[in-house]
Amino acid sequence: METVPFLLALAGLAGGTYLMRLLGVRLGARARAGGESTEASGGRLWMDRAVVVLVLAVAVTGGFFEGQEVADPGRVLGVSAGMVAGVLRVPMLLCVLIGMAVCAGVRATGFGW
Repeated sequence: METVPFLLALAGLAGGTYLMRLLGVRLGARARAGGESTEASGGRLWMDRAVVVLVLAVAVTGGFFEGQEVADPGRVLGVSAGMVAGVLRVPMLLCVLIGMAVCAGVRATGFGW
C-alpha cells in the first residue's frame, strides 16, 4: 500500500473516531443539563447509527478488499461470519474466533472463486 493513501485513510478514521467521541460527550452533557429522561433521544439514536456505519465501513474495506481487488474467499467469508455473529450479539471475542475459524476452514478446504 502506498504511503499517502494509507495516511489519508488513517487520518479519516482517526478524525471520525475523535468526532464520534466528542459528539457523544457533548450530547451527554446537553442531555444532563436539559434534564432529559434516560430514554434515547434523537441525537443518541443518530450517534448509535453513525458508530455502526463507521465500524461497518472499516470492516468492509479491511475485510473484503486486498488493495484494489476483492480478497480471497476465506477472508470474505470469515469477515462475513464474524459480522453476522456481531449482529446476533455474540461477545466480541467469540465474533473474532468465529471469523478466524470460518476463514481457516475455507482456506483449508481450498475453496476458491
